[in-house]
Amino acid sequence: MENNRINYIDYSLTDLEQDCWNRLVSGATKSRTPFHTPFVATLATGEVSLRTVVLRKALPLERELRFHTDIRSPKWNELLINPSISALFYDAAERIQLRVKGKAVLHHTNDLTAKAWETTSLSSRKCYLTLHSPSSFADSSTSGLPEDIEQENFTLAESEMGYENFGIVSIHVQSIDWLWLNHAGHRRAFFDYSNNTFQWMVP
Repeated sequence: MENNRINYIDYSLTDLEQDCWNRLVSGATKSRTPFHTPFVATLATGEVSLRTVVLRKALPLERELRFHTDIRSPKWNELLINPSISALFYDAAERIQLRVKGKAVLHHTNDLTAKAWETTSLSSRKCYLTLHSPSSFADSSTSGLPEDIEQENFTLAESEMGYENFGIVSIHVQSIDWLWLNHAGHRRAFFDYSNNTFQWMVP
């Protein structure tokens, strides 16, 4: 298995940066790839809040990543107050870690969300049809959905009411911290888009 892994020792910084975005694009388009479900961190009243999201879009030229969320969720309000955001990606097979930092831009009821909503499946739309907001406390175990919606006994037209809760978080990437874990010696690089510099780092 070790011999099948990519050897990054001879890669240039430019090659590595391209590899990072190739992996991110693959994560956004292929559900079974490791980068499909990153961890995303925000700040809430001075404390770090962490959760797993689904990467929906990666745009290398724009240096932008996107994921969907319910605008009633705590992370939406956290990002309204402080747009600083960080995403962590890890590929265990290749032993590649990316730490992405950026600023969040929130989209709600605009052309971007309308287009994304049109292609959102019925099973995914029901996530936005809960009676109460995500993270609300409940008296018992619950999905938060009415029974008919939980059983997917509803139509596409009936799901339209969920659009008002649907939002897109766009991460405008400011930097990528790349780490490769290798038995002969780890490698690390930093891609700083704010200052347009690529640099090697000590792991």
